[in-house]
Amino acid sequence: MPPKKELPAKERGLFKRLIQEYETKKYKLGLKTADTILKKFPEAGETLCMKGLILATMNQRAEGIELARKGVRHDIGSFLAWHCLGILCRMEKNWEEAVKCYGMALRIEGGNNVNLQREMSYLHMQQRNYPALIDVRLALLKLQPHLRLSWVGLAVAHHLAGSLDEALRIISGLTDTFRDTPPRSFELSEIHLYRAQILFELGRHADVVTFLQGPANKAVYDKKASKLLIARAYAAEGSSDKAAEELEQLLRWNAEDLGVIRDWLKAKGVETAPSSSDGVAKAATALRELSTKFPKSGAAKRVALVYLQGDDFRDQAETYISAALQKGVPSIFADIVALYVDDKKRIAVEEIVERRRLEWAPAKDAGDQQEPSAYLWSLYFLAQHYSKTGHVERGLAYVDSAIAHSPTMPELHMMRARVLKRGGSLHSAASAMEDARLLDGQDRFLNCKAAKYLLRIDDVKGATEVVSLFTKPDAPSPTFDLIEMQAFWYMAEEADAHARSGNLALALKRLTQIDRTFQEIYDDQLDFHSYCMRKLTLRSYIDMVRFEDQLRSHPAYFRAALSAVKLLCQLHDKPDGDSRASGSNGHLTEEQRKDAKKAKKAELKAAEDAKKATAKPKDTKKTDEDDVPPPPPDEDPDGVQLLADTRKKPLEAAKIYLLTLQERAERRVETWLATFEVALRSNDWLVAARAVSHAHKLQSNHPQLHKQIVQLRRKVPDLTSAPEPVKEAIGAVFASVLPDEVTLEAFTTAYLQRATSAAQKLGAAQALHALDRTAEAVTLIQTLTHAESKTDLTTALAAREELRLLNADVSAREAFDAEARKRFPHADMFKAHDTLKSEEAERQAQRKFWEPAQQDGDADPSVPAGHAPPTQN
Repeated sequence: MPPKKELPAKERGLFKRLIQEYETKKYKLGLKTADTILKKFPEAGETLCMKGLILATMNQRAEGIELARKGVRHDIGSFLAWHCLGILCRMEKNWEEAVKCYGMALRIEGGNNVNLQREMSYLHMQQRNYPALIDVRLALLKLQPHLRLSWVGLAVAHHLAGSLDEALRIISGLTDTFRDTPPRSFELSEIHLYRAQILFELGRHADVVTFLQGPANKAVYDKKASKLLIARAYAAEGSSDKAAEELEQLLRWNAEDLGVIRDWLKAKGVETAPSSSDGVAKAATALRELSTKFPKSGAAKRVALVYLQGDDFRDQAETYISAALQKGVPSIFADIVALYVDDKKRIAVEEIVERRRLEWAPAKDAGDQQEPSAYLWSLYFLAQHYSKTGHVERGLAYVDSAIAHSPTMPELHMMRARVLKRGGSLHSAASAMEDARLLDGQDRFLNCKAAKYLLRIDDVKGATEVVSLFTKPDAPSPTFDLIEMQAFWYMAEEADAHARSGNLALALKRLTQIDRTFQEIYDDQLDFHSYCMRKLTLRSYIDMVRFEDQLRSHPAYFRAALSAVKLLCQLHDKPDGDSRASGSNGHLTEEQRKDAKKAKKAELKAAEDAKKATAKPKDTKKTDEDDVPPPPPDEDPDGVQLLADTRKKPLEAAKIYLLTLQERAERRVETWLATFEVALRSNDWLVAARAVSHAHKLQSNHPQLHKQIVQLRRKVPDLTSAPEPVKEAIGAVFASVLPDEVTLEAFTTAYLQRATSAAQKLGAAQALHALDRTAEAVTLIQTLTHAESKTDLTTALAAREELRLLNADVSAREAFDAEARKRFPHADMFKAHDTLKSEEAERQAQRKFWEPAQQDGDADPSVPAGHAPPTQN
């Protein structure tokens, strides 16, 4: 390694000042100082690297990294140059290059630089490179054996690497050396609990109890965590009675902890879903004991509803629900709805609330109503109940009655919007949600719900205007601010709206931004590797690392990834297809370019006005942050370039999403159905066969799976010349799902005979289409709207789309819509164009009635349009 190049004394002084200016965030002064040195010594490597570091901090990263690399070439023997380049690579999230740079810096420095070693450990942790992490942590322990942090860091490294015995040996040795600790030492308490957690994960449950009930008990101050760990250790070793005693102590502290109550029932031998009479009797006995010991516990009463049956359930449910309705608990239905998986309990709940509604209803010849609020909340509950069970008309009747009773409650208008949405009337639902929002303009939740309902009717512009009321005024756009705030719901809904409108560029842009946001969340854990170690929040740190490892199993990512795969398959099927935002070559059309230009000018003007409004006075003192420019603008805000690049290899992009889904959501059948679609288009028959096999094991009667099996059998080529392992694998799949002796026609006929739902019949129709039996498929789809079929709205809409894909006659589609209107009278998709226009005109008239009422001083501004003020009963 060549020696480090030294500067003259004067320039060395300037260089020290340069480092000080960087550390104090005086970046502009730092650039001037660096230029002063470089004017005389243009090949000063360390100065070039420091200048590059400052430029990167000022959002000029490309130029900064180039300068740093140039500086390293000029002064390859300087550890500072390598350190600067490592920091820049870390800023770019290029962890591998950062590790290499830090490694070179350590080699030059001799390996005794504690700061470099510590930063190396964080980078290895970020990459989950546990063997290297253990080596670095061991080196830090040798450098600083007197620090607890060094021992704890090595123990955590072994713990995460799976070496639990070694982690226990290290942490036990550390706790045994504690002397003269303060009376209340949080650090010692956390280390004791962390040691107990390692013992528990090792399966040494008796040692957990002995340790936490021994001398360590006095040093542990998180008593809840200690007792919970002791209870679970007792339960794991079979001491159920002792586990129940510990859990009862926790319930004395907090009787509303559902998790502890469930653990207590498990310790009492109560099954999660008792099927036998003995199991039900044991559950009833345990629940009576629980209610006797904790009579005020609402959580215990709620858990009892899961286990009780028959008259016992009715009595308990009536007490629980009636008390909540009388108190005016809006979330009571959300609390109860999980019980609806049992039809008997659902019917019982309906009868209970209906009876209570009649009891609380105002009588015509009575004076003051005894339970006015309870009556209102019973209407609210029943509206939700009938909406959930598919009785849209009854749900609307109850919610309209509730609105007539109390027209100023936003919750009622929200419920009306939800009932209409479930009935398929998305435009009316958006209007009802706007009514709710206007009743309380300062409620962010109502604002977000109104924007979501606008996106459901593809009104992106209206949704943007609504959310702009709560976004930063100085942000480039409301959407930019929501993306910065990681609002997954908005990005996903806007992507779906753009996809339905044909704007594939912006749809792909939003879905890509969701993926990038998840990557940012993963990258942001870098700071916690140091913070959690310093604060010794070891148990929370372990939980955080394990959560980050499963980050992309989040429902928001699952939904976005499936949407992205579907969109990318669409790009493959129609590579030259036009979209609303892009032409066949991925560029804006002339008319769209003019509209985009106008929108861009309006956006820039709004941003400039907001900047002027929030500008500081001229005499405001300048701060260090003034040297940092704002983030660079998005060079592809409309996603046009992204779409053009993706069109070249859409299936390759889809495979990246699928690899993540196969790793993080392998138990979801949708993962393998999407995998098949991509593999089929890629002619990757082995992957397609394996996808079918996985899906068949998860849900063998899935409608889409049946169609895919038919497609695979029809399209798979002759495998005579294929490698033997490939033939065996595909043959094994066919043997399990569709043997050779069964024809595709017989397979589809048998599936149709077994079909018990409308969705399965639709899957059979899709299979018939794949077999080129289009006429039969159309006939089968048309039967889905008959009175005897139990078709839900989602399946009906999918069937309507399938008719379009089948190129069915206009008369057939009109007949389908006519029959569907009888089943789903509120659904917009089945209504005639004139009907939709008249409904829109009616909504506009109601909105006009609303606006003057807001300005009329004598009118009640809280009464929404189309609703009479409440009458006195």
